[in-house]
Amino acid sequence: MNLPRFFQNVAPNFSVIDVKEWLNWGVIEIYLRKNQGGKCTCSVCGSELGALRGKHPMNIKHLPIFNYECRLIFWREKRDCPKCKKARSEAIEFLARETPHLSLEYSWWLGRFCEIAPVSKVADRAGMDDVTLYRIDYERLRRMFQLYKIPSVKRISVDEIHAHTRGHPGGGKWKRSYLTIVTDLDTKKVIWAGPARSKETLDEFFKIIGPKMCSQITVVVTDQFDGYRASAREYCPNSTFVLDRFHLLKNFEETLNQERKEIYTRAEDGEVKDKMSGKFRFLLLKKASRRTDKQARHIETVASANKEFYHLELIKERMLHFFDEPTAEDGMKVLLEIGEWIGQCGFGELGRWYRDFMREWDTIKNWFTCRVTTALSEGLNNVIKALKRRAFGYRNLTYFRFKIMQVCGYLNSQHVSFSEYAKARM
Repeated sequence: MNLPRFFQNVAPNFSVIDVKEWLNWGVIEIYLRKNQGGKCTCSVCGSELGALRGKHPMNIKHLPIFNYECRLIFWREKRDCPKCKKARSEAIEFLARETPHLSLEYSWWLGRFCEIAPVSKVADRAGMDDVTLYRIDYERLRRMFQLYKIPSVKRISVDEIHAHTRGHPGGGKWKRSYLTIVTDLDTKKVIWAGPARSKETLDEFFKIIGPKMCSQITVVVTDQFDGYRASAREYCPNSTFVLDRFHLLKNFEETLNQERKEIYTRAEDGEVKDKMSGKFRFLLLKKASRRTDKQARHIETVASANKEFYHLELIKERMLHFFDEPTAEDGMKVLLEIGEWIGQCGFGELGRWYRDFMREWDTIKNWFTCRVTTALSEGLNNVIKALKRRAFGYRNLTYFRFKIMQVCGYLNSQHVSFSEYAKARM
């Protein structure tokens, strides 16, 4: 039978013997026959199979042709496996390992769509069940992860992302789950996602990349979580550890707001007290140069009427310029000035914050040398949150980790080719 070249070599080790077009039903059927002398291997262990035990028909879905559903129809043999000690179906090279109902290319094609769209939408377009496509995509990512190698890095950012909350309102406590996200500051890509927020999780990352790559890391920037700090100092002795400025300022702003609450409580009732209420708290935290004229007049009115609020505004403005200082020595001068003001004003909450901040000075001063932050990680966290909302949450945390590395990193078809995936799938 003379068939168009389009249908030749559609399946390795098989020949096309017939093509039927059911245009009214929108289906094209391609009938295949196994080539003579082909080697039969076990679909489980890969050993060469022995005596024939039987065969069964296969009707699998392949890549669409001109918007027509394409079906590959052939016989699959079942033979004795000497290693498994039982009858096994033969391995079919073009058959998807995730499911016996799809071809490998079609499974890969669906997975590429799942990189940019929710599984439910892709399943709807492909006419499949959501759970079936979720399992296909999950298995595909697992096999791609087997090929994944963490790229060489020199500067990393470590941050956590909230995964989900477990518990029951009627009994027991709510339990929040977190993931550890490691980002390359130079390529701006997520290179690894860990299953928890702990020292052991980051230890696992450093063990995976090995001592040689750890010795090449020059900068590690994180928040004030002690577990990340201990891990980085243990495995990356040559690196400079930097505390993130945004987390440090966040702690300062939270303390500043506590002082505002106490000033508000002590203030006499009236228009000025109303202007210090919680609904205006963001005006106090905002840098003066970024306020509008109306906001500036609001703060001036309160500061002129309340001396404590005025001192709080001065301390805040001085602290917001702390990280803009050119050297660590200049930064220390600013801190000493802030500490003197806090002592003179008698702010209790700010006094405790100041003592804690000064205890971290040996680490905080590294900012003036490296000037790196976790801003990239925080930005990627917004992408990850959007990914989580798009899927209405993830029950499987391993799948969530894979999707993060797929969308924000290298675990996708742009960095893993189909030929590499096909070779590693067995």
